[in-house]
Amino acid sequence: MGKKELASKNYVITGASGGIGTELVELLVEEGANLILIDSDNTSLKILGEKYADNKITCFNYNFENKKDYTELLLSIKKPINGFIHLAGILEADQDALDKNTIWERAIQHNLTNGYNLIEALLPKFDKTDIGRIVLISSLAYRRGAFDHIPYTASKGGITGLVRAYSRKLAPNILVNGLAPGIINTKMPKDIIKERGDDLLKQIPQKRFGQPVEVATVIVFLLSIASSYINGQIINVDGGIINS
Repeated sequence: MGKKELASKNYVITGASGGIGTELVELLVEEGANLILIDSDNTSLKILGEKYADNKITCFNYNFENKKDYTELLLSIKKPINGFIHLAGILEADQDALDKNTIWERAIQHNLTNGYNLIEALLPKFDKTDIGRIVLISSLAYRRGAFDHIPYTASKGGITGLVRAYSRKLAPNILVNGLAPGIINTKMPKDIIKERGDDLLKQIPQKRFGQPVEVATVIVFLLSIASSYINGQIINVDGGIINS
């Protein structure tokens, strides 16, 4: 971003060791930001922490269902934060499932409730002298409706509700926006790509799947001064599948 305007700012990132998360971490490290990285995958998180051991990074292996861990996470935040990026979530098909209710509960908990709980917990931690940023991840599924991922679709629609409600509640002190990625080449949609990748490619005007860095760069934009008049928006990052 040239002048390193995010240098020394403090960001909390969930799902940090995922495909988009690792790209975002790299971009923010280049900016000189201080990061608290949260992930339930301790092995991947440890690898990420070791990669950036010389930078100002704190890694937190986090079990969202463990109240003790939740308290420890908040206590680990020593300085006021400038932003929260919620990337963590799960994608689970329900079309042929025998226990659809359990899949529903998992989707709502991991994709929606965790985001809400963390926002509420982190709000007192935001730097009162700066305009904060919250970035949440919705999905192409919310835009179109995924018939074989109904709980996932509903949870990502809920994320959009959080963006719109919090953007009105927290402005002008904190700007809240979201992204609706399409088919991004990460581990999460690998089964979908394997099953019907050729058909999906026909629906994408750019004729390719997205790369994680192409989502991460939009997140960095939303953290920057360049997005200072953007609030309450869901930005499509989908190669043109949704164009309205």
